[in-house]
Parts: sequence; C-alpha cells; structure tokens
Amino acid sequence: MTTAPGQPPEQNRPAVEQDAARPVRRDRRFSPLLAGPAGAQALRRAASVLILLLIDVTAVFVGIYAALAGKLVLQGQPVDSAAIWTVEQKALPLAAATMILIFAWNRLYAAREERPGAARILSSTTLATAVVLVVTLIAGWRFDSYYIFWSSWLITTVLVVALRASYGSITAVGLDAMRFERRALLVGEESLVNTVAEGLEHSESRRGVPYRVVGRRVLAPGVGREDAVGLSGELRRALNPDQVDEVILTGSVSDSEAILDLLDVCRKRGLPVRLAPTTAQLLSHSLRAVPAPGLPLFELRPPVLSGAAFLGKRAFDLVVGSAILLLVSPLLALSALAIKLEDRGPVIHRSRRVGVEESGFTCFKFRSMSVDAESRQAELERRNQADGPLFKIREDPRVTRVGAVLRRFSIDELPQLINVLRGEMSLVGPRPLPERDYELLDDMHKKRYLVLPGMTGLWQVSGRSDLSFDELIRLDFYYIEYWSIWLDLTIIARTLPVVLSRKGAY
Repeated sequence: MTTAPGQPPEQNRPAVEQDAARPVRRDRRFSPLLAGPAGAQALRRAASVLILLLIDVTAVFVGIYAALAGKLVLQGQPVDSAAIWTVEQKALPLAAATMILIFAWNRLYAAREERPGAARILSSTTLATAVVLVVTLIAGWRFDSYYIFWSSWLITTVLVVALRASYGSITAVGLDAMRFERRALLVGEESLVNTVAEGLEHSESRRGVPYRVVGRRVLAPGVGREDAVGLSGELRRALNPDQVDEVILTGSVSDSEAILDLLDVCRKRGLPVRLAPTTAQLLSHSLRAVPAPGLPLFELRPPVLSGAAFLGKRAFDLVVGSAILLLVSPLLALSALAIKLEDRGPVIHRSRRVGVEESGFTCFKFRSMSVDAESRQAELERRNQADGPLFKIREDPRVTRVGAVLRRFSIDELPQLINVLRGEMSLVGPRPLPERDYELLDDMHKKRYLVLPGMTGLWQVSGRSDLSFDELIRLDFYYIEYWSIWLDLTIIARTLPVVLSRKGAY
C-alpha cells in the first residue's frame, strides 16, 4: 500500500481520519419508501383511503341524524337539532368505528381494482348494524323501539353506495381527463411477455387505472452490477423511475439470483414489482401455506369448489335462480311467441355443451338462428372472427330478425335457468362451450371444467366477445380462486348494465 508524501501510513492514521476517508454509504432500507413511483402510489392510496373514510363517516352521521329527524317528523314534533346532536354524540363514535373496522376487514378500503362493490357494502353495513345493536344492549342502553337501527341502516347504506359510486365516477373521469395510466415494464420470456401485454392492453374494460406497456425485456443475471452490459445492461437502463411506474415479471421465477438482483435494483429505485402468472400456473393450482416442522410447505389445491362452498353456491343458485325465473316468465312467453310467429320453427334450441368434469349436457337456449344453422357451420368457419377455439361472427347470416334482438340483450340465454335448477349449470361461472369449441381446447384449458358452467361470469361483464381467448381463461380461473357469494352477487348486478349497453354482444 502506498501513501502520499507527508501522509502517515493507513494503519497509523487516527480512527476519525480513517472513517472520514472511507466513502459514506447511506442506509437505503428506508429511503425508497416515499421515493419514485412507489412513493407516489403510496401517497395516492393514502389520499384515497382518507376520502373513503370521510365518505363513510359522513354517511353514518347523516344516516343517524336523518333517522332521528324522521322519527320526530312522523310523530308530528318539530326537528330539534340540539337534541339530535346530543344523541348523535353518543352513538356516532361507536357506529362509525364499528363500520370502519368491518369495512376494512371486507377490503372496502383496498385499491380501486380490488375494492368490492355494492353487495359487499350491503353485507358490511348490515353486520355493523347488528354489532352495534348487540353492543348497546349489552351496555344497558334502553330503546322504546328499534326504529333507529333499521332506519339508520337503510339511509346509511344508500348514502355509502351512492357517495362511493359518485367518488369512483368522478375520479375515473378525472384520471381519464389527465390520461393517467400505469407505465409497465414487462420482464420475462418473449412469448409470455407478449401474452401479458395483450391482457394489459385490454384494461379499458376493467375497473381501475389502465396500463401502458412501455418496454419488454428479458430477465438476465447480473442486472445488479453497475457495469452490467448486454441484456443485463439493457434491463438495468430500462429500470428508470422517470419512465416506468412498475415492473411486471411474467411466468416462472426459477432464476433466483436474477430475481433477487432485479428486486434489489427496483427497491433502490422505488419501483414496485408484480408477478403475472402464466395461464398454466393460473389453471393448474392455487397455493396455501401449511405448517411443517423445519420447512415451509405449500399445499397445491386444484381450482374446484367443494364441500361447504359447493353447497352454499348450490343453495344460492336454487333460491336466486327460482326468483329470477319467476320474474322473467312474462318475457320468456313473449320471446317464445315472437320466435314462433317469425318462421314457425322450434322455439328452443338444444345445444350439446360440456359441463363439470367434462360431462355433456343439453343446454337450452331460445332459437336465434335459422333452422338449418348447424348444417351451415362448416361453410362459415373461414369467416370466424374469434381467436382460439371460439367461433364468433359479428354479422352471422344465420341469425334471424327476432334472434338478433334476443342475442343483443342476451334474452336467448334465459332458458338456461332450467339448466341451473336441474344442477347442470350455475348462475355464475365459466361459460359452457359447444362441443365443437371444446374439441379444439388444449388439455390445460380443459381444467376450466372442474366447476359447474355458468349463465354469466367475469368475462361476460368484462368485455364479452371483445376479449381474447386467453383473457377469458384467466378471468374464469380468477373467479374460481376468489369465489364467494358476494362475488356472485356482484357479477349478477353488473350483468344487467352490461347487457343493456350491448357492448361485445353479437
């Protein structure tokens, strides 16, 4: 080791001077938290949660006030704001805190894309009201009647749904006006990256902020080195917080060293990293952590509904399906009459479809095509406008005039309520494909038949025929993974507006 003239050797220099001579390394563990795109996203999320909290507390306040004021009006007494405020000071903290905790538990303060809708709000306000009732009774509060509970529950629920919907609409318009978007860098194998890019580019049919793919790179080892060259250097330069908002890994993450290098660089630059599974990973299984001595293990579960989940869904189908069938029976009669009067042909079209466990069943639909439609299928194959195994033509010459109206508003699907009551279908689930389409499926895609097919599903309310086949498959198995009664209610509630808008229907 050499030293400059007049300088003491390194080992003889005072400790303070030695420390001063070393380069200062700042602790980077905390600096990226509010830096770069991740920090901006965290601030936006915090602002969104605060606004939602304000909306919910305001709804509770107005709900209780309106219920008390309404009772005075019904009794013919003047509205005494001071007396109402005295009661509200006692009730509001308990009611608001209970509802906020239950809302948080039900993920009603999650990001826009993950936040449940009106069905979950209804169940949450109902549970919050029941909890408040029990707590007040235990605390020894006395009531002449329980009017205050059901009336404030009703008003609060309506206000929360309306105010949250208004907030969502206003922010969506604002984000659209500002052309706000997430700039995503996709990292992985080229074929997988292209598939994920196609899915992200359909984000206009989803809730939330749309994605824009700003780059596609191959995952290469050595990206953590400052002197990285080649593919690693290209990837490192692409991880620019001024040009990218988040990084999306596609497919397998088996290269541990490269993944760790990438995560470290993204952490230092404040870039969030997300993983987009392949279709095979999505269809094959879901993971659940299980305890094991000395080693973390994950249980592989096939994407099926069984046990209590299946019984709950079946009971839901029977009750709700019967109610819907009763409500639409006049429409069914009018549709049948119109079909019969047009060409005197059969009213019901019986199509062989593939159901749960790949078993066949007869699917009922109102006939919307000419009587010889099936015999003309082969000559129209070359005009197919759908990708994958699906067959769709925007202006199918076989569709009748009455059939065009029925298909446009999905009225032709209503006879499938009989299939639901017979246990061959569910109200919500993956759509049953005709045998012609089924024969063209890959073995991987056939795993969607592990559950009952449905009359409607996530891909019906997310774009219908405008979506690619891979997107349909991903949505089907997302539904299976996150199924709940409330998700079914949400999809059913979203189906009617989608049908009336006629988007993607042909």
